[in-house]
Amino acid sequence: YNVELNGGFAWKKNQIYLSGGRNFFNGFSSDKSVQRFQDWKPKEQYFADAKYIFNSARFRFSAAGSFFRELMLSRSAPQQTISYDNNDTAWTFVGNDTRFLSYRPRASLSMMYKFRDNYQLDAMVAYTGFFRFVNNYTKNLVTEKEQLVADPKQQDTSIYHQIVARATYSMPAWKDRINFQLGVDINQEYTFQERIKDGQQKVGDYAVFGSARISLLEGLDVMPAIRFSYNTRFRVPLIPSLNLRYNYKDKVVFRASYGRGYRAPSLKELFLTFFDSNHDIRGNDQLKPEDGHCINSSLNYSVAVKEKHHFTAEVSGFCNLLSNKIDLKIVSQIPMVYQYFNVKKYSTYGGGASLAYRFERFEIKEAVQWTGYEIRNTTNGSDKVKFFSTDFTAQASYLIPKAEIGVNLFYKYNGAKPLFSISNSIETGKRSAYHSLDISFSKNFWKSRIQISIGGKNLVGVKNVATTGVTVIGHNDNANGTNIGWGRTFFAGVVFHFAK
Repeated sequence: YNVELNGGFAWKKNQIYLSGGRNFFNGFSSDKSVQRFQDWKPKEQYFADAKYIFNSARFRFSAAGSFFRELMLSRSAPQQTISYDNNDTAWTFVGNDTRFLSYRPRASLSMMYKFRDNYQLDAMVAYTGFFRFVNNYTKNLVTEKEQLVADPKQQDTSIYHQIVARATYSMPAWKDRINFQLGVDINQEYTFQERIKDGQQKVGDYAVFGSARISLLEGLDVMPAIRFSYNTRFRVPLIPSLNLRYNYKDKVVFRASYGRGYRAPSLKELFLTFFDSNHDIRGNDQLKPEDGHCINSSLNYSVAVKEKHHFTAEVSGFCNLLSNKIDLKIVSQIPMVYQYFNVKKYSTYGGGASLAYRFERFEIKEAVQWTGYEIRNTTNGSDKVKFFSTDFTAQASYLIPKAEIGVNLFYKYNGAKPLFSISNSIETGKRSAYHSLDISFSKNFWKSRIQISIGGKNLVGVKNVATTGVTVIGHNDNANGTNIGWGRTFFAGVVFHFAK
């Protein structure tokens, strides 16, 4: 069962919110002939959140904390072997079980102070932790006895800490036609892992940035920005960006943006060696940072006919040109071993179109997205490959009169996607296209204090989607394809809402 409880109350300038819950999944496998082993691993989750807010005319302060615990179990198929329990050498059946226990605590403090007019100071500091314990056991399936695997390489403890601090100061100029924002950004990461190089590593990133919103003409906003960064491991280039927005009478909105992209390798990608029954992934301390250029644009048109019929249409386009994209490549076939590396050139480009219509109790929206992929891993581009993919989504909702029952429908066509694998050369393949369909019904009772909902997900019944050409990397993938879902599922839920 899954359950979640949310609550909150306020007095004067103070607010407190609390929430907590549990999620449980018993696992699923499409192949019922294999005992114990499941493609989708069983897991149990507990979570809790708390937040306090103080809000006045000029000052706002908030403190928040959250905690998340997850236990996931990976069980092997039964294997016949000789039992040595109590000096008994009889034949028996054993299973190899791996338990993944994870904790994710988070805490943050933030404040905002308005000096006068639009002069404002914002600041925040946050901590994120990640603790993961991996233990492998051998279980006698006849006697139910478990024994921790003696090999220390089969056990692992991972600890990760991240501290982020940011402060920004905003101020207007020239009769509010220009608004400046200046800020500092600090990001510090630490990790302690038995499988990481030297057992511990750290990285820091320190930046100052500035931006301006210039509104010289009615409806036109131009927003240039620049960022200076220092990374303790890599040299960071100057990162500029430019955003443009034009609003014509709230009917036509045009947006365009350019930004230089940059991402330094994470500690995991640089140093971690991860091994379990499904993976053997190795870090690479010779990785280079990702660098690129991103361009986006969109045109939105909205109109209302007799204030009842609302139409919205949008077209968009994008282009991302990346150098040294960080990805995984195969370095050994037997056994299968992967390592992080840099792809010399990786590009995506395309566009989309959407149309939405709303009339009283009825709403519908359709969207299509075209994406092109281009990759090459040689300087002269002799190994360049290209792919193209199309996705389509449609969603509709209707509130039935008198019965006041809400009906929601969601459909998506997931087009064929390219797959890449690089060892000495680029190998290509694809994941086949598939359809998904969800539907739900909901109704409110007792002045909307209670909401009851029922529905179904993945009604097409997709489980495994065929892949061709290359080996797929992932927890739930196999030689015949990749697992998308566990078939049709149906749900029922009750939400209680009490407010004063």
